[in-house]
Amino acid sequence: MIPPLGVIATGAEILFDLLLLVGWHTSATALLRGLLLLSFGVAMTLALGVKAPLNFAVFTGVGGALLLANCEGFPLSVDELLFRRSIQRRTDESSTGLRFG
Repeated sequence: MIPPLGVIATGAEILFDLLLLVGWHTSATALLRGLLLLSFGVAMTLALGVKAPLNFAVFTGVGGALLLANCEGFPLSVDELLFRRSIQRRTDESSTGLRFG
């Protein structure tokens, strides 16, 4: 059971990192990334002791991910681009009086 869990955890880390780089659903992705890092840090603490996750700054990564999850806006992200387009679409609809789909 350990090899499939290792593959799933590695795949989740890669997926979350790519989503954070692009900025797709940044708050939710950062929260999931923080939870994944927290589980990794706890497992590392139980297996190797407290010093190992502190040496690799696992808990610092957890704090950073949770801090990012609580941010209000993400100016350089796909989320912000989609938000701006939806605002522009609403203003265009209200100025012309037309509604599209």
